[in-house]
Amino acid sequence: MRKSAPLPGALRREHPGRTNVLRTLGAIVAAAACGGEPTSPNDSPAAESPADSDEIALELYSPPHSVSRATPRYPRIALRRDKEGWVRLDFMVDTNGEPYEIVVTESVGDEVFHDAAIRALEKSRFEPARFEGEPLDAGHHLYYHFEMDSSGARPWFVRIYRAVMKAIGAGDREKADRLFEELDSGGSLNLYEDAFLHVAKSSYYAGWGNEHEQLRALDRAVGHRSAENRVPESLYTSLQRARFLLLVETLDFGRAMQTFETLTEYPLDEDVLAQLRAVADELETLRLDDRGYSVPGDFADRYTWSYNLFKDEFFLSEVDGQIEEIKLRCARKYVFLRFEPDIQYKIEREYLPCHLQLVGDPKTTFKLTQL
Repeated sequence: MRKSAPLPGALRREHPGRTNVLRTLGAIVAAAACGGEPTSPNDSPAAESPADSDEIALELYSPPHSVSRATPRYPRIALRRDKEGWVRLDFMVDTNGEPYEIVVTESVGDEVFHDAAIRALEKSRFEPARFEGEPLDAGHHLYYHFEMDSSGARPWFVRIYRAVMKAIGAGDREKADRLFEELDSGGSLNLYEDAFLHVAKSSYYAGWGNEHEQLRALDRAVGHRSAENRVPESLYTSLQRARFLLLVETLDFGRAMQTFETLTEYPLDEDVLAQLRAVADELETLRLDDRGYSVPGDFADRYTWSYNLFKDEFFLSEVDGQIEEIKLRCARKYVFLRFEPDIQYKIEREYLPCHLQLVGDPKTTFKLTQL
């Protein structure tokens, strides 16, 4: 029998069985996917130019913010090879404003950028989060970008990009594959080119891949704030809209809501915004009710697996392989514990949102159920 464990408060509950959460969402998502802006981009890159608290509680809580942010050193090996990249670090900030429990959760480019970003973060200091004036440990994240002087795509890249988009539009997969191989053999891409490469791949996977492959391409293209400086606004919002719907379809509801909030910052057609808001409202209802849902997890070739929790209770089951540790970096709490099977965990809602990180062996698969 599954046991309950407090984080720090616990509630014992019988497993209700997986609810088909998308039953209600399905029709709304389909409607949102059909109307408004196109989700198959044709834009070309420009050539190189010359919480859950009430209103009072929210006012009393302030998240961490930077006081002194060290600039990372550009790795010499990356400079010599004209390589660019970016790194997202998730971490905790203690009551003295020092970062700890640092982990790379997303990145583009060589791993040498990881070490440079971590070293810079370790030298940085923050104003700690505060609740009712008292400092507390809290989760935070930062992006570090490693860019040279490139301001656009090189002519050879633009030429191949346009050709591959034309091949995808014509349904010529063989030609598209050949052109992607040409892009891969063309040397290092700058971040601008990398974004448009994955715009093209998202279109490719929409026709000849699956939703997870398309989502990974969209995450690489526009899943971070700096993308809005590289992709035209109309294309950026179109891709973010497609990404939002894919996140819903793959049950990654925490990131879906973050993407929806990003979309509300842009001037969207009222009908399109209303359709997206209907999906977001249904997700918010799910977040607060007692319906459970499960997502598959796979470490693949990594030693960690990460996910943004959406509800306040969870458990892991059907583990094939080895999970050793659970780390939760929450808005107002850090929890580290050894993994035990048949344990159901409950998080105090005042600590949400939480970023879940599992540590274990590559190739481990499992099921994460949230209640």
